[in-house]
Formats: sequence, C-alpha cells, structure tokens
Amino acid sequence: MPARLAVEWQGVWHPQTFPRPGRCCYRPSYIDWAPYRTLIQQGNVHAVMVTHDILHAVDGSTPSSLSYKVVTGILRNQLGFQGVILTDSLTMEGITAFYSESQAAALAVEAGCDLLMGASTPRDVASMIEGIKLAMNSGAISTQRIDDSVRRILMMKYELGLLTIPTN
Repeated sequence: MPARLAVEWQGVWHPQTFPRPGRCCYRPSYIDWAPYRTLIQQGNVHAVMVTHDILHAVDGSTPSSLSYKVVTGILRNQLGFQGVILTDSLTMEGITAFYSESQAAALAVEAGCDLLMGASTPRDVASMIEGIKLAMNSGAISTQRIDDSVRRILMMKYELGLLTIPTN
C-alpha cells in the first residue's frame, strides 16, 4: 500500500504568509480546512506535512510548524488527526532567519511534530538532536512525547507493510 501524505497543510504556500526576515506576515482569519478534514475523517492520510505559514489569528507570529496551538490544538485535537505529522524543512530561510536549528527542532517537537525535515548534514542532525535533548532536560519535552511520536511512526510503517510484529 502506498503512503498517503497531505502536504502544505493549512493552505498553499503564499509569499505574504511565509516568514521572511524583517517582514510581518499576514494570513486571513478564514482558512478552509475542509479538504483535510474530509481526508482525515475518511482515514485516507498516513501523514501530514505542516507548513511554516504564520496563522496570526491562531498563534501570533509563530510559524505553524513550531506552534502547539496549530499542530496539536487544531490538527490533532480539532481535526482529529492521529497519524504522523512532519515539518517542512527546518533549514528554510523562513525558519533559520528567526531560530537556530536546535531551537526550531525543539519547538517543532514541543508543538507535536513527529518527523523533522531539513537536516542535510551531520552537523544539522547533531544540532537538532542537541536542541531536543536540551528541551527534554529542561522538562519542555517529556519522554512520553517522544514515545508518542515513535509509536505513530511505527504504526504508520506497520500499516504500510514496512514493519512486522513478532508473534511470540
């Protein structure tokens, strides 16, 4: 079975809503999540990629991929999505102009994202891991939060036939 991924959740990328250094972003307060809601309710999506768009009506100036109110509050709680949530690249200018890689990684996990995209070098990976470790040590991210992500990723792999569960 092929994996089904809904990308660009909360709308199509638009230059006025994407974070840029030195520029305020605007997003209309009306957002049509109907297509995503339908796909989620039908169980037709294994994973959702959250954009970095800023939804001012929801969470001020925080990119959606780093926002607990957006990722957990809306996508998980309001829309009922229980699959894997992944970020768009955390090394895009819209993120790196405002956050270090380690900060972005920690905020994305705190927000409820399960997979973090964008680490293209060993240094990027190490920085993101360090940010998550620091957030765990400070209590901002719990072990349960990490376990929940691991469970969702393993369940997706199982549903796709990529993982078998031992019978004994």
